Amino acid sequence: MPSPNKQSCPSPAAIRDARLAAGLTQTEAARTVQASLRGWQQWEAGDRSMAPGLFELFMLKTRQWPLELEGARRAG
Repeated sequence: MPSPNKQSCPSPAAIRDARLAAGLTQTEAARTVQASLRGWQQWEAGDRSMAPGLFELFMLKTRQWPLELEGARRAG
């Protein structure tokens, strides 16, 4: 999954797609970022906006985005 602009809030579809790509239930996805099930449901429904940093955390923890530090270590 290509990384969207990390400065903007992810769309509900992007949140759902990322969860499904990780093979997680809503409950498991919420636990991954220390959120409530209801909060995750609201993000996927578009009732609340997920903070970009929280989406980035989810993507990193589910290994859908690589850590940018890895490239920095090789360059240095």
